[in-house]
Amino acid sequence: MMSFGKQLSSYPALRAYVESLCPIPAGTFQMGSATGYVIETPVHAVTLLAFRMGAMPVTVAIWKEYCTAAGASLPIAPEWGFLDDHPIVNVSWSDIMGIDGNGGFCAWASNVAGFRLTLPTEAQYEYAARGGMYDQDFPWGNTFDDSKVWSSMTTLRTSTAPVVRQSAIYENAYGLTDIAGNVYQWCFDLYAPYNAATQTDPTGPQSTPSNGHCLRGGTWKYNNPGYFRCTSRDRGGADVALPIYGLRLAAGAQ
Repeated sequence: MMSFGKQLSSYPALRAYVESLCPIPAGTFQMGSATGYVIETPVHAVTLLAFRMGAMPVTVAIWKEYCTAAGASLPIAPEWGFLDDHPIVNVSWSDIMGIDGNGGFCAWASNVAGFRLTLPTEAQYEYAARGGMYDQDFPWGNTFDDSKVWSSMTTLRTSTAPVVRQSAIYENAYGLTDIAGNVYQWCFDLYAPYNAATQTDPTGPQSTPSNGHCLRGGTWKYNNPGYFRCTSRDRGGADVALPIYGLRLAAGAQ
């Protein structure tokens, strides 16, 4: 891992993010959906230890701190430019985790914070998105509500939105915002079809033919409510960076 100073006070945007980490209680839930897309089946029991998750997606301001500290260049700017209070986009899984999964942005953030910060697993993301309401399709209920998500469902969006705003945003019972909408968010796991086995803290397969990683949450560009459901899955190659892809960090329980 890269070696940087561990003084969060030197990186105010990262410090604020670390302070925003929300505690997610341990529990067991039924992961997946029997009524959604086929890649969400079979429904299977997953048990998770307690963990923490960032209240919102990682912002441009945080990524700029990383680039300055690491001597790295910002990714290609989206059409709307890089705005500090918007989610960082055009970052790949490899940018975030390093080619071997032990470098990149997360290595820097972990060294500065003094504890491991990483991408949430797909199971952690779905569990957290549900906010303790395990029988709901969306973080807020069973009916799509465009007033709670930054999407192009009823209003054509041409960019991401600030992570702190007054409209088209919802905070679930765990204190998480933009857990659906605004940007797709990378997960730690390699993508693979589900199996029916009961699992505890799954981290995905060690390898897959495509080596594509999981993405969750939907994006500003989409106008299909199905993609914003808690169980909806997508995937992208480790080196793919798009203006609809961002991230959120997770950590162990405090």
